[in-house]
Amino acid sequence: MKERASIFSTTALDISDFKPGASDAAGPRSDEIDRVSTPKFRSREPVELERSSGFIKRKPMTYRTGRNVVFSVKTTQSTVDRFYEIAQRHGWKANETFEKAMEMLARHLEA
Repeated sequence: MKERASIFSTTALDISDFKPGASDAAGPRSDEIDRVSTPKFRSREPVELERSSGFIKRKPMTYRTGRNVVFSVKTTQSTVDRFYEIAQRHGWKANETFEKAMEMLARHLEA
């Protein structure tokens, strides 16, 4: 068995035994491909997944405002649902809802 060439070797690599393989330029006939592939071919079209884990697909609530800092917190699904319900009821975007909530909290704590 031949040994692998070392990447640290300073001698030239001997490739005198290398010969290109035979070319299958013709390949299989198209009717053979159809016969073999048709019964087992599975569609690659996207499949709508059912949302059974409690996540709700919402319409994006974004627009360009110059706000560019992301604030991410972990919370419960019910809190997130309440947050978006309030935002949608008042016609606010998510960032407006958060800012208004922070203003109200600050006022409440100062009182």
